[in-house]
Amino acid sequence: MRRLPTHLSTWGFSGLRNVFDQFSQPENRLTHALVCTLSNERALIRPFLRWLGVKDLPPLRDLDLVEQQVPGIAVPADEDESRGLPDACVYTKDGWAVLLEAKVQSKVSVSQLRRHRATARRYGYENPWLVVVSVDAPSRALPRGTLNVVWRDVYHWFSMRASQEGWARTFVDYMRVFESRMLAQDYGIRGTLTMFDGLRFDADNPYTYREGKRLMRLLGDELQHRRDLVKLGVDPKGQRRPAIRGRGTDLVWDFLPLKVARKAKQFTNFPHLDMAIGREHALAIVAIPNGVRGGFRTRLRRQGAKGLHDLLSEVEVALRPVLDRSKGAKAALSASQRHYRSQSSPAVVDGRMEADLRTAVPGDKQGVKYQPEWVNAMYALLCNKRSNIHFQVEVRFNYSCPHVRSRRVVDLFADAWKAMWPIAEFVLED
Repeated sequence: MRRLPTHLSTWGFSGLRNVFDQFSQPENRLTHALVCTLSNERALIRPFLRWLGVKDLPPLRDLDLVEQQVPGIAVPADEDESRGLPDACVYTKDGWAVLLEAKVQSKVSVSQLRRHRATARRYGYENPWLVVVSVDAPSRALPRGTLNVVWRDVYHWFSMRASQEGWARTFVDYMRVFESRMLAQDYGIRGTLTMFDGLRFDADNPYTYREGKRLMRLLGDELQHRRDLVKLGVDPKGQRRPAIRGRGTDLVWDFLPLKVARKAKQFTNFPHLDMAIGREHALAIVAIPNGVRGGFRTRLRRQGAKGLHDLLSEVEVALRPVLDRSKGAKAALSASQRHYRSQSSPAVVDGRMEADLRTAVPGDKQGVKYQPEWVNAMYALLCNKRSNIHFQVEVRFNYSCPHVRSRRVVDLFADAWKAMWPIAEFVLED
């Protein structure tokens, strides 16, 4: 029987090998982490099995846990999966068993599940429960009596039971690190393993590229399918960035595609809603790329500088409730000239102009004075450009804000985009 660790002496995310990382295959690592957690916090075993849907549970004292072996039967180390070994199982000595199969990259195999059950029966376990833990729902019907749960829900179940210390907390933390590591290595996870629960960077948990990439993927999934944003014009089936880069930089970013851009050769032909997670803050952005089509510059000239002032004033007023809800949030507008050394390299900024959005609106605002020349200068730059000029309005969210550190940051992003939407509407007027 494979021995399970009973202490955290090798625990650590940097330098030391994680106590859960005892296997080369990611599926086996997550299974090992789950079994270690249940083995060391045995009080969770019955509630977890009950949550999975397993019935007629034996007393806790009768339950044993093993990995990659037939219930109660030791298997040689070189035994392969052809014998139908489950990834893990919970069993009793009198013929009751739950067989667990975990998937991260590969799809669920019906024939593999049938082999697991047949093997268990050969060893005296006539009616074993079969549980599949997968990233997404199986694409075909599973054998009768098979239970299925996704890793996101497993993550949530343990999150609700994780104290500041203990194995449940360790498992939840490990799932986050595991997912960020796999994404940073472009490992083909079929979906998401964890659930989005806020942006929690601070002095004790500084920004990293790996964690930023994980959170960007989760945040994008949350936002792209929101009904209010779909109604606004977001394409729930559109493709976001196929690869989120940013290693060695201060932020990672992605965008939400719009329905009007479905047939576009490049997403930069249309305005887009950008989201960025950086070292200092997170950003919700309405971006007007240099290559945007539809007569944006012609329409801008026709409206004049006053038209741009009126548009930005409307946005500034609409953003006030969002900024009031988020401690330290700030709205800004900017225009920049950029070029790229290669298709995958970060932008090289040749010139940039930026201003607090409140400078565009007259009134008695504490600390920020009305200065219309900023908008006038950007208007002149956009109308008379001789190079590529990227224009955007953004809201910067501070990580110290309690809303940003929770799932409520999803609402902040959505509400910020809705307030800034008139800018995109002006560009899409045709």
